[in-house]
Amino acid sequence: MQKFKAHLCLIWLGCILLSFQSCISRLRRPEITGVIVDYDKNPIANCKVGEALTDKNGRFKLAEERYKAFLLTEIFTMEAPPLMVFEPVEKEGFEKDAISIFHKWGGGRRKGAKTTIDTIFLKKLNQAFDISALLKNSDWKLAFTKQADTIYLLKDGFREWCKTDRCSPFYSEYQGLVDNAYTGAKNLPEGMIRRMIEVRFDAKKSPFKISMICEYNSTFDGPNRPADITNTKGSYQVLHNTKIIFDAGKIKELTGKYNISDVDLYQMKLTKVK
Repeated sequence: MQKFKAHLCLIWLGCILLSFQSCISRLRRPEITGVIVDYDKNPIANCKVGEALTDKNGRFKLAEERYKAFLLTEIFTMEAPPLMVFEPVEKEGFEKDAISIFHKWGGGRRKGAKTTIDTIFLKKLNQAFDISALLKNSDWKLAFTKQADTIYLLKDGFREWCKTDRCSPFYSEYQGLVDNAYTGAKNLPEGMIRRMIEVRFDAKKSPFKISMICEYNSTFDGPNRPADITNTKGSYQVLHNTKIIFDAGKIKELTGKYNISDVDLYQMKLTKVK
């Protein structure tokens, strides 16, 4: 009887160990669908997205990919694995781009996971822009460096438009000049934690309106400094589609001539002419 019990215990322990070494399904890539178009909203056929090619309507579909993971390993980590997806987007005559997806615990999603990218605008090589038309009757967010020698502009709708790797670094640079509290950057004047600037470009005689809100560090001991709000009007002039002259009214550090060093549908980078 004792031998029988010992065998039974061994079988029971073996079953437990076997169950711990069983495999569970983890997500490597969700099913990804979307549309690739050019800046005139024309669909781009035969554009390579990962291993897939777009059809005549610019549509693509990447199949869901999964992998097996040992249950015992997953128990020790105590959380689902991260999800990291990188799929290149390539088409001759266009700038290379990529779709990136990251989620700290996204690998734990169940079978049938789907992600819809919607529309991706692919930029042609040597894409031309009419700067005056791009600014006309539009709202932008603005950030600038301590010496105001570089200005970053984001057009309203940037976050909805920016779905790929090409524009993401620009947004990170912008954020580093706007919010020291969130990003941990040290680009703002001493004691300032946020500087949010909104600009409205008008069509008549090229004026624009600026609203700037500066927030400061506050502690329980004080001083509790209220936010500064500056509303002003100015003017701008586009020169040869390559330069901009600003008269920024009360925000004098922004007044000057700038080269247009980077431009896209929803972003613009200006560098001061020395």
